Amino acid sequence: MSQYLWYNQAMLTSPARLPRLDEDINLSERLSRMQGQEIGPSDVVKVLQNGGVKHVLVGAHAISAWAGDPRATIDVDLIASRPAQAKKVLSAAFPHLTVEEHPVVIRFKMNGREAIDVIRPTSSAIFKAALKHSVKVKIAGVLADAPQLEMALALKFAAMISITRQIKDKYQDAHDFIAMVQHNSRIDLSKIEAFGELVYSGGAKEILKLVEDAKAGRRLEF
Repeated sequence: MSQYLWYNQAMLTSPARLPRLDEDINLSERLSRMQGQEIGPSDVVKVLQNGGVKHVLVGAHAISAWAGDPRATIDVDLIASRPAQAKKVLSAAFPHLTVEEHPVVIRFKMNGREAIDVIRPTSSAIFKAALKHSVKVKIAGVLADAPQLEMALALKFAAMISITRQIKDKYQDAHDFIAMVQHNSRIDLSKIEAFGELVYSGGAKEILKLVEDAKAGRRLEF
């Protein structure tokens, strides 16, 4: 058995909330609404909680908050434990959205633009693990789950090395990865190592090198 399989039991964190993360995710939601995004993460979280769907908020809302650089984004990204149930309750709550089924995500669109991406946890071991390694945040009065810092970095790492992701998006991923590393002085490298290995076999060594380079201000090679 891989030495990295211990993560499931040994690395669960307390559900304590992080006030600064709360503030930045709330700012990200407000900025997005100012830019015309009608559906924010708090809206989606309410629907999923009422529908009994465990989930974790990912994407720009969560990542930019960990980077200390909250920004507007056109959609809400999350990983759902039960994608089919998430699709059902979200479709009922937002009937004006069109739905597309993809291997990795269930995508909800409004006027041709992405509004909600529901990521299937079965599509990658790192997505499945993200459901278990989260912290509590409060968005517009709603208690939600966001990825732990180390998980947020691993998710960005997965995006950076994806063979299907566009180059321009990979550069944004690298920016976010560097910003998260440089904004947070306390990073648990044992978690980074284990989560990196979940991205792909051998990923532990690569993500640790990326963290080291980001800290030192060196160019990331990925």
